[in-house]
Amino acid sequence: MKKKLLFVESNTTGTGMILLKKAGLWNYTPVFLTRNPKIYEGLAQIDCEIIQCNTNSVSELQNIIHDSFSIDEIAGIMTTSEYYLTIVSELIEGLGLPGNSPEAMMNCRYKHRTRLILKEADILQPWFKILKSLDEIEAAANEICFPCVVKPVDESGSNHVRLCQTIEEVKAQAQRILRIKTNPRGQNTARAVLVEEYLEGQEYSVEMYTWEGNSQCIGITEKRVKGSPYFVEYEHIFPAGLSSMVQGELENTVASALKAVRFVMGVTHTEVKVTEKGCIIVEINARPAGGMIPELIRRVKNVDLMELHTKAMLGKFSVPLMTSSGFAGIHFIVADQSGFINEVNGVSQVEKLEGIKYIHLTTKPGNEVHIPANASHRLGFIIAQMDTYEETEAKLEEAIKLISFKINPSKVVTT
Repeated sequence: MKKKLLFVESNTTGTGMILLKKAGLWNYTPVFLTRNPKIYEGLAQIDCEIIQCNTNSVSELQNIIHDSFSIDEIAGIMTTSEYYLTIVSELIEGLGLPGNSPEAMMNCRYKHRTRLILKEADILQPWFKILKSLDEIEAAANEICFPCVVKPVDESGSNHVRLCQTIEEVKAQAQRILRIKTNPRGQNTARAVLVEEYLEGQEYSVEMYTWEGNSQCIGITEKRVKGSPYFVEYEHIFPAGLSSMVQGELENTVASALKAVRFVMGVTHTEVKVTEKGCIIVEINARPAGGMIPELIRRVKNVDLMELHTKAMLGKFSVPLMTSSGFAGIHFIVADQSGFINEVNGVSQVEKLEGIKYIHLTTKPGNEVHIPANASHRLGFIIAQMDTYEETEAKLEEAIKLISFKINPSKVVTT
């Protein structure tokens, strides 16, 4: 009999649904536990068992699992959602299943904990201040250098992250964050603000595979961000064009950071910036990358990050056998004005371009769109694969120029 592989929610950018499909191909029966199946595009077409329940309650999940399955038929429990990492860690600890400890997951999930641990370990990171009230912000005003980044300690997808130029902007953004009682998944927020030094420098993400506390770099992705004063990732290219010396520095810095936060098994996605001071840790995500980065890596290196991570969560060690085949990139589609879509143009032209492997839209006429302030405002993506970095970059630029929207500021759809 096939064992059950339980998933507690998922990210919503595509890799989560891909993993559900793959679980069946790997001879497991996927079981998806969710508060709201409707938020997942494509879930209804996947052959998996769906259990609707309060996934924000560890006790309810424990009861559901206990009542629905015997321990012997559960292969493992996992999630691809940042919001459910600590919940899953508590479940697997209670059942004695493989995985990282709740402490390690909290060290990564809550950005202020990451900052304090990295400070203790003397690992390069931005100057930071943790604030829990407006009074504390007032008291810290003289310490803050501008520009600075103001963010919640427990969010994902660049939600409520803002570049601030003045103390008035810091206070206003902090007040917005402190007023938010629940996150997009209905969980109580930490009600704490992280103020950080803004770092000048190119951003990268380091994709690591860790087993028994030893980390191996699968690859490094170059990331591009726009939308100031917001931080919305709009393009990734893999692998990044780095010298062996810089690549080694990034790998060593991230491996040290993972040891510091006590991450011991699975795939991680750590964001860093390369500055005049060296490699500086931006944040550690204790899960595989979103934003279709695993798909870029699969195309170029023939390594399936989702499979590596899944096997680790099942207590199985893998040796990544990596090849190399050119470069792959993704460009996210965004609107340049807010309103309601009347028409989308250019998709068929993009599909015909040599080197374009995939184009996917997550919106349609009649939908509301926004000038991007976070990852949820992205409207789809284009994936290209070419022989060189320069060709991949140019192909993405050529493709994105063909996509256009007709947008009305009010909800009026023409025919």
